[in-house]
Amino acid sequence: MRRILDIALTQLRVQLSERGTWLSSFVVPIFIAVMIGFFTATPIVQTQRIDVLHSGDPLAAQFVALLRQEGAKQVTGVPLFEVCDLSAPQAQSAFCQLDGLSQAESIVAFMRQRLEGRQTLAAITLPSDFSAALSAGQTVKIELRVPSGAFQAVQTAQSYLDAVIARLGGAVAAAQAVKTLVSGDQAFYEQLYRQTQAKWAADPLEVRETTNTLNGQLPGTGFGQSIPGIGAMFVLFSATALGQLFAIERQNRTLQRLLSMPLPRAYILTGKLIGQFMLCLLSFGAMFLAGTLIGVRWGDPLGVLAVIFSFTLCATALGLAAAAIARTANQAAGLGFLIPMVMAPLGGAWWPLDLTPPFMQTLGRIVSPIAWSQEAFSKLIYYNATFAEIVPNLLMLLLFTAVFFTFGIVRFRLE
Repeated sequence: MRRILDIALTQLRVQLSERGTWLSSFVVPIFIAVMIGFFTATPIVQTQRIDVLHSGDPLAAQFVALLRQEGAKQVTGVPLFEVCDLSAPQAQSAFCQLDGLSQAESIVAFMRQRLEGRQTLAAITLPSDFSAALSAGQTVKIELRVPSGAFQAVQTAQSYLDAVIARLGGAVAAAQAVKTLVSGDQAFYEQLYRQTQAKWAADPLEVRETTNTLNGQLPGTGFGQSIPGIGAMFVLFSATALGQLFAIERQNRTLQRLLSMPLPRAYILTGKLIGQFMLCLLSFGAMFLAGTLIGVRWGDPLGVLAVIFSFTLCATALGLAAAAIARTANQAAGLGFLIPMVMAPLGGAWWPLDLTPPFMQTLGRIVSPIAWSQEAFSKLIYYNATFAEIVPNLLMLLLFTAVFFTFGIVRFRLE
């Protein structure tokens, strides 16, 4: 056992003596993970503008008021949108940026110009007979314009518009229906409409923004996603470098000198694997430390250590399998780049696996052990899972380890 450990420590010492190892195993992974985590820590929500043009009749003014109420609703503390009433530009806030309206050829041309410049999410034009047509129960055509090619904007603006139409149109329709029952009593209609509108003004549907996670952060966002994901990817880079290491040692005849020593070949291979395992473990440990300093709450310590250990063992076994396939340093370098770059996105290291189509989720869980480690980390970080709850993930990582290790042992040749 002492000789195996000597080989492992010697390999680890040699690799750590190279500047490239420090960059590829510690500096670059932490930098990339921190940058990705920083930009995905919270959803970026910006208040947008919606231009409205109308004739100023009573129901049109009520429409604008309801649209403003809809826009005042907040997501992550930010209002959804600001209504810019082009019929009364002097009364609008500075956020609407209507300074150029006085120099424009027409209000319609100004609206189109703002849409083309993507200064507004949408432009809504109400017909001049809006109140009369709506009160008479006629079909009212509202014009909705969005920037060209902005397909998402169409759905978003339409949802806001539908919400207001439902509230305003519902009040008018209810009052109109009762008016018919009482033989067209206009005074009764006006009274009933005001009462119905007052009920709708309370906005009967309320959406309360919340999360069901331990730390209140959405799963798959921030450092809780990037630190373990990018860490796992670079652990694969370090592990699959084992094939290149063997190829270089064969070229330098370092491996031949080891084989000439009175040691079983199993000792040499085991020592090499343990050395690479320790390097991968140090790399993942550095990511864990960086995440802790940044503020990642990892959850159950035993579960976190078990996932790190299991995945690192799996990555080392994969490195042996890659080394068994590669015969030259160039082949090993190609595999060492290809394997992590395929397994990382398929396994959810770059983005949450739940955002991908179902067939990709299935494929990722079949071919990439990262999928199982990321799922385990997500349970621990976001949902405060216990060790028992991540046991299935650990078993899958050990299954991958057994498959890779068996393949590597059968195919690998030291010579």
